Amino acid sequence: MSRRLLGPVLRPSDFDFAKFNLPNNLRYADILPTGIALCASTADVVEAIQWCREYSVPFAARSGGHSYAGFSMSRGLTIDVSMMNAPYFDPSTGIVRIGAGARNQILYAQLRAANIAITHGRCPTVGVAGFVLGGGIGFNMRANGLACDQVVESEIVLADGQVLTLDARSNDHTVADLYWACRGGGGGNFGINTAFALQTFAAPPVCAFQCNWSAEPDEMERVFGALMEALDEGPDTLGTRFSVGAITPEQLRRREPMTLELIGQIHHGTRQEVLDLLKPVYAVEQPATEKIEELPYWAGQDFLEEPGTPAPFQERSTFLVKPLDPEGRKIAFDFLRRWPGTGTGPDATADFRFFQTGGRVNKVPADATAFVHRNTRFIEDIGLNWPVGTPAAVLEANFAWQDAFYEAMRPHTNGQAYQNFMDPVLEDWQQAYYGSNLPRLKEIKHRVDPDNLFRFAQSIPPA
Repeated sequence: MSRRLLGPVLRPSDFDFAKFNLPNNLRYADILPTGIALCASTADVVEAIQWCREYSVPFAARSGGHSYAGFSMSRGLTIDVSMMNAPYFDPSTGIVRIGAGARNQILYAQLRAANIAITHGRCPTVGVAGFVLGGGIGFNMRANGLACDQVVESEIVLADGQVLTLDARSNDHTVADLYWACRGGGGGNFGINTAFALQTFAAPPVCAFQCNWSAEPDEMERVFGALMEALDEGPDTLGTRFSVGAITPEQLRRREPMTLELIGQIHHGTRQEVLDLLKPVYAVEQPATEKIEELPYWAGQDFLEEPGTPAPFQERSTFLVKPLDPEGRKIAFDFLRRWPGTGTGPDATADFRFFQTGGRVNKVPADATAFVHRNTRFIEDIGLNWPVGTPAAVLEANFAWQDAFYEAMRPHTNGQAYQNFMDPVLEDWQQAYYGSNLPRLKEIKHRVDPDNLFRFAQSIPPA
């Protein structure tokens, strides 16, 4: 196969093999492919797919390696597009073009230089392709929509080796349908996307903030309720993420406090605007620490950046259409007091996490793109992290706690789940990820990949 590609093909004995195979979720680090095709061009991707077809070799497509459920890992061939990462910004149109292998840090550098932005995440090592294909959430989404809403063009290689340019202008039915599907339909379902073009916007100044509370559980429940209600009343220019850390029964007996972290930004915001927004929360409990800064946009993103260091984890997400009511909060904090624990150290954590949605995200009809979650206020996420080498029995107890917590909260949610937070134990994942858009997605899959060449445990099946 190496003779057919411009880029190199790594084998397990090669020096850089481990580096290119390492996933962000170390839970799947023991999945080793027989080779990694480091594609240097769209033609390389075509050849790699055709080689896998010819020799019936299973494969996975990979950009940044951040699949929560390890679906960018393969025991056959990994088709890696990370070398295809060049960005280009056209100031006459405001469109940025990027290779599918670009990671956020490469894209950020291009955007920063022109003082422009798109909706983006906070982790510099996330691959742009998977992020965009699954929707693409970030602190700009309430003001400017999801990243997938900003996609104006994409290139894709199909199962038969055909290369298509997808955009809204095409009169071709299949091209139009794939353009629709590649905006929220998730990565690796219909082909391998090799490039994207996104419409940018001027990077606004922001007021970035990070506040941390520390309180006993009953008081923290009141802080949490006041915070969620306050944020829900915030302007569309507001973007936030907040999380409450779980504690073990032993920590509860020792009267150790719970912690809550809030981070976010307001476009064109001021320190006073943030303080006014959080006034009802401060009335319940003053934060232990507070950092609020008015900054140029990209300095604000430096303030908010999350390193995303590889570690084992499992996350279970769903959506809220309104803030949690007192009953939902009571159930949640009961579970947050009963975490079994995964050991000690920074990698041993569990939390109840929220990403604020709404705003412009909800102004797009649910069937306008493949991203169906257009009537929500928050993504709810129950996160579990553990150190490498944690005993299986400890993990089983933690998974049981996480699953019970998730099921107890579902009546307070809309039952859907975010397709970029892939959940390997979610039973009704097709409906949860894609809802009313699922039949159209399955029909498109049947048309472009009837043999289901692009498949993994939670790939969209053909109709």
